[in-house]
Amino acid sequence: MIQFQNVRKSYGGIKVIEDFSLEVSDGQIFGLLGLPDTGKSTLVNLLMGLYPLDSGSIFIDDMEAGSGLRRLKRRLGYVPNIPGVYPQMRVGEYLEFFASCYSMEEARIRSRIRLLLEISGLLAWEDSAMELLPKAVLQKLSFVRAILHDPKILVIDEALAGLDPRTLEEIKTMLLDYQSQGKSIFMTGSSLGEVSDLCTHLGFLHQGKMIRSGSISQITRELSMQNPIIIQVRGKTTGLMQVLKNEEKVKSISLRENEIRVGFTGSREDEAGLLESLVENGISLYSFYREQGSIEGVLFQKTQEERSLLSYERESDMD
Repeated sequence: MIQFQNVRKSYGGIKVIEDFSLEVSDGQIFGLLGLPDTGKSTLVNLLMGLYPLDSGSIFIDDMEAGSGLRRLKRRLGYVPNIPGVYPQMRVGEYLEFFASCYSMEEARIRSRIRLLLEISGLLAWEDSAMELLPKAVLQKLSFVRAILHDPKILVIDEALAGLDPRTLEEIKTMLLDYQSQGKSIFMTGSSLGEVSDLCTHLGFLHQGKMIRSGSISQITRELSMQNPIIIQVRGKTTGLMQVLKNEEKVKSISLRENEIRVGFTGSREDEAGLLESLVENGISLYSFYREQGSIEGVLFQKTQEERSLLSYERESDMD
C-alpha cells in the first residue's frame, strides 16, 4: 500500500505540490495524469525518497519514504521516463549488476534474468552492448530491470510516452501479468489513451493538486457524461430539432459540419430514452453516441472554472 498524507513541496517559494493525499491499495494500478509541469515527476521523486518533503508524509506499507531502510528499497521498483544507459555493458551484465545491488542470491540471479528476458522477448539481446540497443528494446529492458528483484510495488514515471504501438502493448501485457501476482503499480502520464485500458484507478493532477480520482469505471463515466452527444441524421434536421428542444435535459444544441452536438445532462438511461424518442418520432439516424472524454477536457474545464473565479474576485474587488 502507498499512502500520501497532506504532502507539500515547494522550490524557491513556488508551490509545486499542495496538500496532496492519496491511497493506492495492494493490487491496484493507479494512473496519475496531468499536463506537463504539474508536479507528477516531483511526486514520484518524493515517493522514491529522492527529495525531502516540506510537510506531510508518504508511507509504503509501514515504512516512511526516504527512510533508507534496505527492506523498503527491495519493496520498490522504479522505471524513469528516460532509461539509464551503461553503453559498454552488455544486457546480461547490466541486469546482473542491478541484481547484485539488491543482494539477490547468486543462484537466483541467472534464472530470474533468463525468465524475464524470455517473457519480455529480449533473450536474443542478452549478449548485446547497450549502446547498440534500439529505443524500444531499451524501454522494455528498463521495465525488466525494475522488476528484477520482484518488488511489491512498481513506480513508473511517464515511461509509456512515445512508444510505438507494438512495444506499448507488449509492456502493458508485462504489467498486467505483474499486477495479477498481487503487486501494485503507481504510474504517471499525460495521455488518457496510454493508460485507460491498463489502470484500475485514475487521478488527475492540476497545479499540484488532485482535482479528481476514482476507479476507472467511475472516471470514464464522469468524463463521458460531461461531453456532448454526437448525432448524425439522415435527411432534414427539422424533426430532430423539435424533439431536442422539447427535452428538458438538453442544455445546448450546436452544428459542426454534418454533426449535431447536444449538451445533455441525463444519465445513460436518459440517453437511451432520448434515442428511443427520436426513433419513435420517425427520425432516421446514421449515428448517436457520447463523445469520448479526455484528460485535456478535464483540465480545460478546471482552468475555465479558475478563470471564472478569478474574474468574479476581480469584479468583487472593484465593487
